[in-house]
Amino acid sequence: MRLKTVFLDRDGIINDVVMRASGLSSPRSLGEFRITDDFPQLYNRISKLNLFVVTNQPDISRKLLDEDVLQSIHLSLLERFEFREILYCPHDDSFNCHCRKPKPGMILALLEKYGLDAAEAAIIGDSHRDILAGQRAGLRTIYCKRDYNSAVSCAPDLIVEGLIELCSLPEFVYD
Repeated sequence: MRLKTVFLDRDGIINDVVMRASGLSSPRSLGEFRITDDFPQLYNRISKLNLFVVTNQPDISRKLLDEDVLQSIHLSLLERFEFREILYCPHDDSFNCHCRKPKPGMILALLEKYGLDAAEAAIIGDSHRDILAGQRAGLRTIYCKRDYNSAVSCAPDLIVEGLIELCSLPEFVYD
């Protein structure tokens, strides 16, 4: 599989999810934002590709996350890693918008904006929403299992036990 572009989900791939009484959640402060243990190694392997972050952030519309805080989280991310762009959807499901994964709006917008070929792109995510958005955009799809999502409820092209596994697969070529 030769890739030129990788779309990355943020929560669970780049940073750890936050466990709250209500279940899995995104960080709501810079203090809660922690890079996953395995992302830096994957980043080092794929950093020369077109890298994008596409993330659902419904806590903005739910008034649980201030947009300024989200911007500071993304700035801290960009201080450490190089991404061509970070796009986020601030809506929850009730908005029925085109950008909230599993709809492919964010991905399609970036493919068009940068003139990229979906056949040379993949998405790496930890939920069925990521995989469905990638499939609907025509991307290769990679599902990363975590301790909170061991049951796969979608049909990705590839399932990995962690991001380190992607670095060691001989058939997964980055250039």
